[in-house]
Amino acid sequence: MKKVAILPNVQKDKELAVTKRLVNYLLEKGCEPQLSEKVAELAELPQYAREEKELYQNSDFLISLGGDGTLLGVGRRTAHFDKPILGINLGTLGFLTAEEKNNAELAIDKVLSGHYKLEQRMMLECSLAKGDVRETGMIALNDICITRGNLYKILEFNVFVNDEYVDTLMADGVIICTPTGSTAYNLSAGGPVLKADAQIMAITPICPHTLNSRPIVVSADDVVTVEVNPNREDTPFTISADGQDNKTVTGKNVVQIRRAEVCTTIIKTKPQSFYEVLRHKLSK
Repeated sequence: MKKVAILPNVQKDKELAVTKRLVNYLLEKGCEPQLSEKVAELAELPQYAREEKELYQNSDFLISLGGDGTLLGVGRRTAHFDKPILGINLGTLGFLTAEEKNNAELAIDKVLSGHYKLEQRMMLECSLAKGDVRETGMIALNDICITRGNLYKILEFNVFVNDEYVDTLMADGVIICTPTGSTAYNLSAGGPVLKADAQIMAITPICPHTLNSRPIVVSADDVVTVEVNPNREDTPFTISADGQDNKTVTGKNVVQIRRAEVCTTIIKTKPQSFYEVLRHKLSK
């Protein structure tokens, strides 16, 4: 009996209607549905409630119900458990989600019958150092963004790749993204679209205050170091992972971004190519 965790965005899944529908469908298929304790309580299905660690550790695969943002959150929370994620889209624009909500059962059937493929997406790990103090632990599937914390002050960045000086930027921020994240904030900021399985990262300035500051692409095995506010002590800035996990700090700091040791595994049930998905999603 396969154990399947359903992880909905409770704001998008009104009254948890899709969650309840998929719980019943999984039971019909002889599977054991699993829900977080909070979702089980809201759905009035306490018999399927599991503690968070048990939910991720014991499931054969996970179903993310929402949009790309929901899947990003699921990917970060479950990366250390190495479980594949099936994304069901309840939103408007999804690059990561496999199927729309009206075809969720069809997507589940394909997974249960083995008609799918797995895509391993690289993730980023971010550490922050100030003086002799270093903090680690922030990971991202899409991007690590360093942005200004004050509306009126731009930031200054010294950017290094593998300890080799690249450039000094005066900008509203800088994005370091994976290929998965290249079609998110990076794309809006004028960065390049990267093929999803490419082993590369992009460094994209946000609203640079010079005409010669352009995005650059580096290897996934490179280490990107950003010295923030090298000449200032009082300017706040924010580091965010996928735009969801945020930390605001002040003064001169060093941010280091590298490929994470973990990855997110996404279940694909459609034979669409990357370029086909790109044409379809960007034409909406």
